[in-house]
Amino acid sequence: MASPRSRSNTTGAFGNNKPRDITRDFTRPEPAPVDTTPRELGFADKLINYAQPILEQAGGNHTAAKGAMNVAILIWNAAIEGGPKIPEAKVTLAKLPGASVAQVEELVTTMVARKAELYPEEKLIVTNFILKFKHKQSQFRVSAVNINPEGVKKADLSDMVKVSG
Repeated sequence: MASPRSRSNTTGAFGNNKPRDITRDFTRPEPAPVDTTPRELGFADKLINYAQPILEQAGGNHTAAKGAMNVAILIWNAAIEGGPKIPEAKVTLAKLPGASVAQVEELVTTMVARKAELYPEEKLIVTNFILKFKHKQSQFRVSAVNINPEGVKKADLSDMVKVSG
């Protein structure tokens, strides 16, 4: 004869169905305060700001935007190096298709003045940049070197920079 099964205190698969008090707190913590202190512009931000008039002419064309950044950086570097670099930049730009000497002269003069007005203390020479476009987002990275570090005179640079060829 089979013994009757003993019944446990629970019924069903999930235990009893008596209501219980919920002891968990479901309130959300206060969000952390957002730092609204304006941050100083990074070098890439400054360069984009500087190049804005040239970039606007490129419109939404990615290839034209890269070309515009090349032009802006050429003029930026010439403005920092000064001397014969500005006329050299004009010669380089005049060789571009559709460029006239008058247009190049006006562009270089305007952009050199813009550099002096916006970032007179900036001495970084751009050595390389990457401009990528993904979906509706762009990424801009810049490599640069300071040609006039604090406390270093021009005469001292030959001791610091060794060029092998």
